[in-house]
Amino acid sequence: FNWVADVYGSTDEIKARGQVIVGLLHENIGHLGIFVSGGVAKREHRQIVSVLKSIEALPPGLYAMKITEHAGADGKPVYEVEFVERQLEEIVEQLNRFERADEKPFEAVARVSEFNQRAYELFAQPTLQALGNEAVAQASRAMHPLRSERWSVSDLNPWLWWLGPAAAAVKAQRQSVEGDQPFVRAEKLAAELIGAGWDYYRNLRDAASEAAFFQLYGGLFGAQLGEPPAQAAGREAAENEHRHQALVQGVLARIEQGGFAAAVARTAYLLAAHGRPVPLETFETKTELIEDYRDLLPDLSPDAMRRVRGEQEIIVDHDRERAIATLPKLLADAADRARYFALFERLLADPRITSARMSEGQARMLQRLRDRLPMSARAPRQAAAAARRPAARPEPKARKGRRAA
Repeated sequence: FNWVADVYGSTDEIKARGQVIVGLLHENIGHLGIFVSGGVAKREHRQIVSVLKSIEALPPGLYAMKITEHAGADGKPVYEVEFVERQLEEIVEQLNRFERADEKPFEAVARVSEFNQRAYELFAQPTLQALGNEAVAQASRAMHPLRSERWSVSDLNPWLWWLGPAAAAVKAQRQSVEGDQPFVRAEKLAAELIGAGWDYYRNLRDAASEAAFFQLYGGLFGAQLGEPPAQAAGREAAENEHRHQALVQGVLARIEQGGFAAAVARTAYLLAAHGRPVPLETFETKTELIEDYRDLLPDLSPDAMRRVRGEQEIIVDHDRERAIATLPKLLADAADRARYFALFERLLADPRITSARMSEGQARMLQRLRDRLPMSARAPRQAAAAARRPAARPEPKARKGRRAA
């Protein structure tokens, strides 16, 4: 999450850019173990793949993905996926108990890297460009370690002409033996010893590399002529705050702009349920609704619509009253107003929406929007429906066990 904070700075900036970031935290193992552990991969990987099908329905923001396992009716494990929206500022503060002190030497690495890059561009690059040609480039690509380790043990290597026939002969004569056979037991023991040896080597190598890194760049960081850590941290915090305020003010300045797309996104966020986990089935239902009401929704790509939704969330979060008061100005065009009312009238009558339990806050907000935009006075229901509803379009069917946001 630190790189997210470095790139975007705040939750509002994530939303303003239309970005969807999903973090998966495991209670018992690290992030690599989620994908390399066989027992965990059966659960996490399968659910991650299922999430990808409905990822377009996620509004912009930062989410924590929670996977819960419980026994199904047939006794087999059943997994439920939920998304909890999080604030980047809270997560970074929670996870950085040491205030990222171990990252300080990397500032020295960055300065050394910049110096080396400038020196290379001044002295080495002109010479290499003058001597370089396609033959040298092709040879360099062929000798790259990631390529040479492949072709060196293949038919391209004339010294290994015998390897292919030998492998085929072994494969043709292979026979299975019992597990308690002496050679099988010896093979397993050797494999365990070799694996333990490589693990031991890896741990020593990583520890030695880490110690050497901090010994070298830790001293360079302490000797570099820069601001004291406290002043640098204060200056960075002030810059981030100024950046955030400028972003919010820029979005609020467009509170009356955006037209029909902004009105739909703002209304959807005003009526959304906040502060509680959202199951995956909700986003699957939302995907179905998007397809069923495609003719009434804004004609924008998913990425553009997420950007619109992100800006409208910032507007509602920072100035809710003005967001509600200026909603009629987004629907100044008569056609947009009729389309808006036709969309929400049909949505509010859809069984997938009416079957959901609306909270008291959602009910109050819906009544406020109806008072602000009385449908009967501004767009008659019959005219809007006749203008926008397809003649032969069947009513969407309610799906059992689904809840809408």
